[in-house]
Amino acid sequence: MNTFIAAAASTSSRWAEFNANLAKIVSAVERAANDNARLLLLPECCITGPNWPTGVKVPTVEDTAIPLDSVQMHEIARAAKHTGVIVSPGLYEKHRGRVYVTQALVGPKGLIGAYRKVHEGQRSSDERVSFPVFDLGFAHVGISICRDNMLPECARILALKGAEVLLSPFTSLPLSRSEWRLERLVALRARAQDNRLFVISASHAQPHVPGRPPEWGYSGICCAINPLGEVICESKGRCGYPQYIAVRLEEALQRTYLLADVPSIRDRRPALYKELTDGKLQKKYVKNTPRFRYNEEANRLTV
Repeated sequence: MNTFIAAAASTSSRWAEFNANLAKIVSAVERAANDNARLLLLPECCITGPNWPTGVKVPTVEDTAIPLDSVQMHEIARAAKHTGVIVSPGLYEKHRGRVYVTQALVGPKGLIGAYRKVHEGQRSSDERVSFPVFDLGFAHVGISICRDNMLPECARILALKGAEVLLSPFTSLPLSRSEWRLERLVALRARAQDNRLFVISASHAQPHVPGRPPEWGYSGICCAINPLGEVICESKGRCGYPQYIAVRLEEALQRTYLLADVPSIRDRRPALYKELTDGKLQKKYVKNTPRFRYNEEANRLTV
């Protein structure tokens, strides 16, 4: 990995409002270019707008989803070509009769590649190669969308495949900064430290979700974490509104040079970890572990 500047920007995208959403995206790309950033991360579903937890029915997800060769993607490619910034936007993607939650990488020459969310119910990726790593020339980059970041296996696979930077876009409830630090930042710091990765994160920004309790909103917080698990940049500003960071990722902090005498990825014993993919153990865990749900009326967690 070379030393370079990465940026992350939250956007207040709205469902199916493509022109307005694209205008915000292009503005963020231009801002990143002004900061000499080579890479810009944008939130999950920032092109199409998010559709959770409101479940907006008109237009439907199927009618709103777009392919990777859509006019919207070409517009982002034009912005990338104009500025030289590699952009990672999120979208509901229509592909071969299905809809996926997808994060793309778009460069000056067009689409570089895309990652389809692995843990998203019926919209989960069913590809054989679910964790691609992209060589951008100055860094090897992996992507992990929203709840994928809460499961350590995703980042570990990407690290084993050579990723040096993990892009972690979110829609990202909860609203408050303290809750975000507890529920999201703790996991992101663990993904960075466990795998000797830089982690860059950006969240959707919305102060309140219509029809939901007052604390239901999207934080808009962006952050960067180094391979030691240290937060090197956290965006400022009011939660629920767009925020932005630009940070230099130093080559000297590549995971290969860190903590050489401390047990790390180099010391793994893969032959001993077969239980991790044992479907019977997974079913037993699910059967014996209580499931929590959110009680909106009581505004508290219940079993």
